[in-house]
Amino acid sequence: MAYKRHISLFLLLLISLKTLVVPFVYLDFELRKEHIIQNLCENRYKPHLHCDGKCYLAKQLQKVAEGHARDDAQKQSDSAKRVIQEVFEENPLDFSMTFTLPLNFKLFSLFSSSLHKGFLSKPVVPPIA
Repeated sequence: MAYKRHISLFLLLLISLKTLVVPFVYLDFELRKEHIIQNLCENRYKPHLHCDGKCYLAKQLQKVAEGHARDDAQKQSDSAKRVIQEVFEENPLDFSMTFTLPLNFKLFSLFSSSLHKGFLSKPVVPPIA
């Protein structure tokens, strides 16, 4: 019974890590702020901009957001593929059709009478408005 509790706590921890990535980025930024300002900031040579490492923080948050978006898109595509496979693999569609004509069928039987009367001998012109 104790192993089930450990497994559930471990899974809860994994889920929590996924949701707590953004607060960890902020925490990392606050704990290493001086190091980031002096060494990692893009505007460290332009102190008059007062960036104070916000550019680095924005880049880290952008990476996290892109990672979340990529994971979500991957999950959606995987679920769509799974649904398509379940639907179409169980019931394969057969589009093959056989078409037979009766022996006495004339292909132009509808036009044969009008061709003899000169119906299609005149050019077709649009009406004049």
